Amino acid sequence: MQPISLLLFVSITTYIRVSWAAPNEHCPPLGPVLPPPTHASSSPAVASSVATLQRFLDVYTAQFNHSAVAIGLKSIHEKDYILEYAYSPPNHDARGVQEVNSDTVFRIASVSKIFPVLGLLRLHGVSLDDPVTKYVPELLALNGQAREQSPIWTIPWDEITLGALASHLSGIGADLIFDYTPYGNFTPYGFPPVNKSKLLGCSGGLGLPECDRTVFFERFGERAPVQLPFSPNAVYSNAGFAILGFAFESATNRSFRDFVQHEVWAPLNMTSTFATKPDDSVGFIPTDDIWWNASLGYAEPGGGYYSSINDLTRFGEAILRNEVGLSATQTRKWLKPLSQTSSLGTLIGAPWEIYRISNVTTDGRLIELYTKDGGLITYNSVFALIPDYDLVATILVAAPLVENEATAIDTRIIFSKLLESLLPGIEEAGKDEAALTHGGTYRDELTNSSITLTLDDGPGFNISSWIVRGVDVIGSWSGLSFVPNPVPPTDSPLRFRLYPTTVQTDSHASWRSVAQPATPETIALIESQLLPPQSLCVTWGQLDRATYMLQAQDHFVFTLDSQGKATAVELVAYAVSMTRQEE
Repeated sequence: MQPISLLLFVSITTYIRVSWAAPNEHCPPLGPVLPPPTHASSSPAVASSVATLQRFLDVYTAQFNHSAVAIGLKSIHEKDYILEYAYSPPNHDARGVQEVNSDTVFRIASVSKIFPVLGLLRLHGVSLDDPVTKYVPELLALNGQAREQSPIWTIPWDEITLGALASHLSGIGADLIFDYTPYGNFTPYGFPPVNKSKLLGCSGGLGLPECDRTVFFERFGERAPVQLPFSPNAVYSNAGFAILGFAFESATNRSFRDFVQHEVWAPLNMTSTFATKPDDSVGFIPTDDIWWNASLGYAEPGGGYYSSINDLTRFGEAILRNEVGLSATQTRKWLKPLSQTSSLGTLIGAPWEIYRISNVTTDGRLIELYTKDGGLITYNSVFALIPDYDLVATILVAAPLVENEATAIDTRIIFSKLLESLLPGIEEAGKDEAALTHGGTYRDELTNSSITLTLDDGPGFNISSWIVRGVDVIGSWSGLSFVPNPVPPTDSPLRFRLYPTTVQTDSHASWRSVAQPATPETIALIESQLLPPQSLCVTWGQLDRATYMLQAQDHFVFTLDSQGKATAVELVAYAVSMTRQEE
């Protein structure tokens, strides 16, 4: 036991630090804390946020004389965009469009990587746990090109799975075609003179022809591994997605281009999405740009596609609606991290870059963004799914490589500003709708039971009153000493909050309550003595723990009408159903 003086000092200093890091002690389950709003665009808070963001974008893009920007943010529950924005610069290449809009085609670069992963996930009998050599046995011969037959120079291809390639866990090299050699003299930077026998003679850029599959299998074995498969840190690899394309074609005896065009893009009416360069007249092309025309050859599935805001938004909506050839369970499995990075805010999926933010809503909770960034010299892109709100966000930017024009950093700044500006308003819209659909008092006169659900600055619903058979559940709960808790009991009032789950039908929805047994001060004091951050945020381990006659005490089931509005709630363990009272 620490001396009381030290405990007091730690409590004060840590509470000051924690109070700045998070506004309260809430630890909701990861995911939506209320049903996503279905009419966000009609919310005054959202309208105000959109107007503020548009003013920012007008000022931000005004600095660009050659850079085009297109942005879309849309809810899957609404017909129109929440935000639709386009900036057309005064200068552009005459080959392309003059006025940018949501149908304007841009190169999407590595956003393309989503499609080969989706293709493999749709194949029956193919698993991401399969070794890649099951489908591309030619990879084994690549080690014959290695500098030495040693683990330093050879790649353990039999240990690499399709999933490892999809989530950047294969450990193989990043690229083959983006080698410096063809693009200038690099001896002034310390590199040796070029050995002409080592030149690829292809790349797809700067006037060189594209590299085909033959070149890949003739030369990629010269590239040493970066890590062993499934090492702690992911290693970004464009080459891995070319190999996924090879694997798909081997498994189906069909070109991946044919599959994606006819089985993904056509059913979704993605008529402005292309595997190869479309007619110049449909795209934005920066002045004198050479990368609009560049063909990536064998690497096409990993970064060669073209698309528009409207098409990518349709695609994102289809993912969130489970309309891309995957079941709802398969989609939920796909939207999961598979690896980590050295950034606390970034996880890696297949092929998602999963950003974790906790500084945009009043409750300070963690929100995950399933994104894919893309960059091909003069084109940059962000495609993002925000499942907590059923939102799709897309940003497409094209700019020449000259000073004071848009870069990849500008694309990220615009994305961050979009989140910072709009998510608080959308959160408020969700609360306004939840108050109408689920909030208020529910009562059963026969058993003298009632419960009141209110909204505040915290996540989910606050259970402000909870009476069952005349018993004050909140006031008496601390007497149940066997109930698992991450912190010791205190004299502070117990609080309960209520959150939705993914278990629901058209007529019923399952929710779970979470107890908050301690004050921010108590939590700060205990966590100051624990090494991992947020050590007491263990809601994932507390759900469904307290049961009575095998039914969970935290289990609430709402009855919904045809409009999704709650009419009653059942407290399952208490065997009580209460009717919602009209205000």
